[in-house]
Amino acid sequence: MTPLLLALDTTHEFGSLALARGEEIVEEILLHAPGGFAHVIYEHLGRLLERHGLQSCDIDCFASASGPGSFTGVRVGLACVKGLAEACGKPSLAVSNQGDE
Repeated sequence: MTPLLLALDTTHEFGSLALARGEEIVEEILLHAPGGFAHVIYEHLGRLLERHGLQSCDIDCFASASGPGSFTGVRVGLACVKGLAEACGKPSLAVSNQGDE
């Protein structure tokens, strides 16, 4: 079975959450959080998982953009995926978004 990946980008005012299985994007949510993502990311994540009948620990790997970008935004994203991965005993990784700008 192809691994299920949850990826997020909270490094700028405009960010995203994505659920992917292999090379297929299952769903991507584009987010706008001018006040920061800390207060909105888990709500959107919960709804994304619910729509697909998933729990956090059904995810095989968690990933987050590691910058460049807002220092706080980078920390929010990395803390989110690291916390979920640790709680579920799954791998997490940081992905540079250097080429996105």
